[in-house]
Amino acid sequence: MMYNKITVLFAAIFLFGCLQKKNNSGNVSASVNGVFFTEAMLKRAVATNPDIRANEHISAWINNELLYQAAVRMDVPLDLKLKSTIKKISRSLTIKTYIDLLYGGSLKITNQEIKEYYKKNKEQFFRHKPAARINHFIISDKKEATKIKSTLAKYKHGKKRDELFINNRVFSGMIIEGTLNKNLDKLIFTKRKKKNIVGPLDLKNKFHLIEILETFPKGSPLGLDLVYDEIYQRLINKKLALKKDEVLDSLRNKAEIVVNNKTIK
Repeated sequence: MMYNKITVLFAAIFLFGCLQKKNNSGNVSASVNGVFFTEAMLKRAVATNPDIRANEHISAWINNELLYQAAVRMDVPLDLKLKSTIKKISRSLTIKTYIDLLYGGSLKITNQEIKEYYKKNKEQFFRHKPAARINHFIISDKKEATKIKSTLAKYKHGKKRDELFINNRVFSGMIIEGTLNKNLDKLIFTKRKKKNIVGPLDLKNKFHLIEILETFPKGSPLGLDLVYDEIYQRLINKKLALKKDEVLDSLRNKAEIVVNNKTIK
């Protein structure tokens, strides 16, 4: 999934770079040979791909701009089919950017709107696979891993427990069945006789210790915190679509439109 997101990101930035002119206006996040990647463009990129960090967006843009400029200097030949594809996508990106520039900064989504959307559309937000909220420790020494397991079992709160998270490599968060090593998956999602701490499991000379805080079966509802960004983007896209219709109505009134040799309005 992440690979697909990054691929889409690279393609979008590449094509957007094809459209971009030298621009000295606005705050600049990066530039390559006088071609600019502005903060506004960065914000739109992050909004489109929130799972990718800002510095990764900037790095991807720089890499693609360097390659694009080199390709232009070489006058890389493009076949007619590829030229047609680029032209179509470039037109779509140009239109989207135009609408974003007109209204993107002025559109606001409130927390209340997001909560109301979530309540009305809860049936859309269910888990397709089992999930779990975990603390995943990765330790170099088996004795140390066993010691950590003992401390986790003994202390649910307090300084000694906090020190484990400060002094060790730990992932804390939600995971979905199938995203970890198969052996770790089995420890977490198969019958564990209600054990909430599993491991240590030796994988490639590292010992994996997992504290299972909560499990969620397939079909259970996703919390608002997990789908907040998705709902936000849906609502923004809906408002942009409405604004696009308003722009089209205005443009139609000012334009002369001919269909089959007949002028229409």
